[in-house]
Amino acid sequence: MISFLKILFLKSIIYENCLTDNVADCRYTDFQIVGLSSSTLDRCGNQVKNLLMGPYGYQTTVTKTLTNVPPNNLIELKVGIWKLDSWDKEGLEIHANDVQIENLKLDYHDGTMICRNEIWEDLLQPLSLRFQITGTDLKIKLKDNLQNNSGEDLWDESWGFRDFILRLAVPCVNFYSECNYLGTLFQICQGEKSKLQNEIPSEIKSILMGPGIIVKLRSPNYFAGVIQEFTSSQPCLNVYHFPKVNYEE
Repeated sequence: MISFLKILFLKSIIYENCLTDNVADCRYTDFQIVGLSSSTLDRCGNQVKNLLMGPYGYQTTVTKTLTNVPPNNLIELKVGIWKLDSWDKEGLEIHANDVQIENLKLDYHDGTMICRNEIWEDLLQPLSLRFQITGTDLKIKLKDNLQNNSGEDLWDESWGFRDFILRLAVPCVNFYSECNYLGTLFQICQGEKSKLQNEIPSEIKSILMGPGIIVKLRSPNYFAGVIQEFTSSQPCLNVYHFPKVNYEE
């Protein structure tokens, strides 16, 4: 019989890229790029956060695909979009699994004169977006709507991005009654009150969780009654019985 269960939810980052101005920290090869790009990395000015992945333009799409996304009730995307030069409210869309979650529109003079040509202003626009998905696959797509009606090139208007972070805004832990994450499912998510004892399956044989989570449990019949601490998924455990839950964030 398990006499103690505690879950600690810490910082649940599932992917991050280009958080510094060090070229080695901006892994543009992690993304699939389809469209017009004059380079893979560039800088705008010499202030902090000047490094960017890009520039891109004229209906270029940049896609990041993840599989086996950990259990969660909500995901957050944080990203900084560099508006470079003469955007005229054409904007940039962001999609999660083909559902639009942002339509950013900026104008000619949004920002300040930082880099590139001396006619139009530049701006680093931070975004924080929350969304839900079904299943365990996630595709984030950034696509601009910049138009090339007058023979303009990327020097006239373009974009880039940096500070790309995906995290589990509401992470969860899945407990299963069978090995390999099969059988009856019991889920506990961050921010929930302790589940009722009669909701917990009588047997737990596997645990599925994401990064930044600690599951602690104790049973007098296993590991000499010493508290066990798990920081990653467990595909197959001995049978555990849950008489009570001690939940903590």
